[in-house]
Amino acid sequence: MRMRTRLTSIIALLSVMLAALFLLSACHKEQIAGNPPANTPTVAPPTPTSPPPKTLVVCLANEPGDLYIYGDTSRTKWSVLEALYDGPVDTLNYEPSAVILATLPSQENGAVSLRSVAVSEGDPVANVNGDIVALKKGTRVFPAGCTSPGCAVEWDGTTALELTQMVVNFTLLDGVTWSDGEALKAQDSVFSFSVSADEATRVLKTNIERTFSYTALDDHTVEWIGQPGYLTLNPAAFFWSPLPEHALAGLTPTQMNEDPLTTRQPLGWGAYKMDEWVSGDHIRLVKNSHYFRAAEGLPYFDVLVYRFIPSTPEVDLSMMLTGECDIIDTSAGLESQILRVRELEGQGKLKAYFGMGPEWEGLYFGIKPATYDDVYNPYEDRQDFFGDVRVRQAIAYCVDREYIQTYITLNQSVIPSTFLPPNHPFAAAETRSYTHNPQLGIQLLEEAGWQDSDGNHSTPRVAADIKNIFYNTELSLNYYVTESELHAAVTEAVVKSLGECGIKVTPTFISVGEMFAPGPEGRIFGRNFDLAELAWSTGRQPPCFLFSSSEIPSAKNKWLGTRYGGVNLSGYASSEYDAACEQALSAGLDRDLLTAQSANAQQILMEDLPALPLFFHVKAMVSRPDLCGLQLDVSARSPLKNIEALTLGETCPGK
Repeated sequence: MRMRTRLTSIIALLSVMLAALFLLSACHKEQIAGNPPANTPTVAPPTPTSPPPKTLVVCLANEPGDLYIYGDTSRTKWSVLEALYDGPVDTLNYEPSAVILATLPSQENGAVSLRSVAVSEGDPVANVNGDIVALKKGTRVFPAGCTSPGCAVEWDGTTALELTQMVVNFTLLDGVTWSDGEALKAQDSVFSFSVSADEATRVLKTNIERTFSYTALDDHTVEWIGQPGYLTLNPAAFFWSPLPEHALAGLTPTQMNEDPLTTRQPLGWGAYKMDEWVSGDHIRLVKNSHYFRAAEGLPYFDVLVYRFIPSTPEVDLSMMLTGECDIIDTSAGLESQILRVRELEGQGKLKAYFGMGPEWEGLYFGIKPATYDDVYNPYEDRQDFFGDVRVRQAIAYCVDREYIQTYITLNQSVIPSTFLPPNHPFAAAETRSYTHNPQLGIQLLEEAGWQDSDGNHSTPRVAADIKNIFYNTELSLNYYVTESELHAAVTEAVVKSLGECGIKVTPTFISVGEMFAPGPEGRIFGRNFDLAELAWSTGRQPPCFLFSSSEIPSAKNKWLGTRYGGVNLSGYASSEYDAACEQALSAGLDRDLLTAQSANAQQILMEDLPALPLFFHVKAMVSRPDLCGLQLDVSARSPLKNIEALTLGETCPGK
């Protein structure tokens, strides 16, 4: 009986288990068929992942000292500031271009006007050269109604005098704001002017001195009034880049030189705003939501990183290939790696950008050493090698500038026809050409009396019946140049090509300090050289004063010239050239006169040759191959002036 009861219990338990298995099987089939049980929780669909921020990495060779517009003057600083401050005025091929101004002021659009103002002895006025002086007898000025040198007068000290005074109105674009959302106002530019004018602010005061007043007429209009008699063809140079008065009014100009609000975390109105600065590593900017061109979809990138990379001995271009850099700017000195840059560009691994100037390298002739100033004594002074212009022209024909262009600048520069780059608005269209022609050079040397006495081209020519040169004097010249790889290569080419014309050249490499030490001890400013290789830079105004006779450094002017620091180092003097240069420098508002006389001065210069322009300095920059919008304009303060417009690949214009 007990056994039967146990069996009955086991059978009942097995029946329950089988029933449970059947139910589970049925439930599993329903789930496979897509019919979940009523008590199964519903899972929410996944949310889309936010796309990563679009980031552009610009690699700089040096870390800026600060980001204060009146502070550090390094090139890398302005590569950063172009992102923080768009404009206010950019430069395109040496000409101004409005960014946050409604237009560039001119007489044609009514933003520039002229008026008459009475002046008296002792008043600050501008002479025809633009120098601010105290009015006195003999001061040459533009009287009322006069805007060019043809009607300028020399004040007699007694006659009542009225001068022309320039008034310029600058109008801001609507909708420009600081990155904190505050409106950018005309008063912010006036505030910047007052900071710039303060003696504690370490900037040149030239434009401050040329300013009679600078005021805000309303929130959008600034009025600049020049000193009586001061006239300019570039009024845009007299708009001061705004500073945020609402954020900086509590600081003195002295404090602004050091305060993080100006030096490390400046407010701007550009496409980006400051995020962080990690010293020794990078500066990080982020998109400015208040950017006045945001409605155009600018900027394309959300984050902009400036990385500081070592540039010695050379920048590592592999960082472009690994994606560590999207751009390496001109501060990196990539012009020393042109062949490698071109090779990588040919492989499609990067995009290269080249520009030439505004610096130009010249071979200066020591026409008149300082020892000639009292009287030339052939027994004590250096022989008068360059008194005959044919010798200078012969050297120009003998120097193989084509070799320098092809093998040293690697065809990224051109052979200069003057000291202004070809795209400069005041470059002369035609000047005397000096294509490499050693036969013509030798012919000129022989005409000047330098003979090949032994028929051996490897020995220097000697003088035969040349005025101011002893008979049989060898044509043997010293050549001073500062130390660099570029100079070493150029010097080698010059020495070799001149040797082929029978001119012996002995180069001496010296330090920059020794080269440019002040006179009378300094080699260059003391005018104590035969040949010297120097570089100068060109701005918008043609620097014809470099060869004005008034700028010959001498004991009489304390080795400083009369106005520009004594920069006529060759001792060249020409009344014809001086007249052309003076007309250009005092052209007032006569642009046609400035253009014509600048060209005239360049043509005279290339005939007389106090210096032979060798080449324009090359600038180089690289980017990732799919970057669009980048341009290298050497006349701009930074190669990144349009950084807000940079974009990639399929988003490039025209794609």
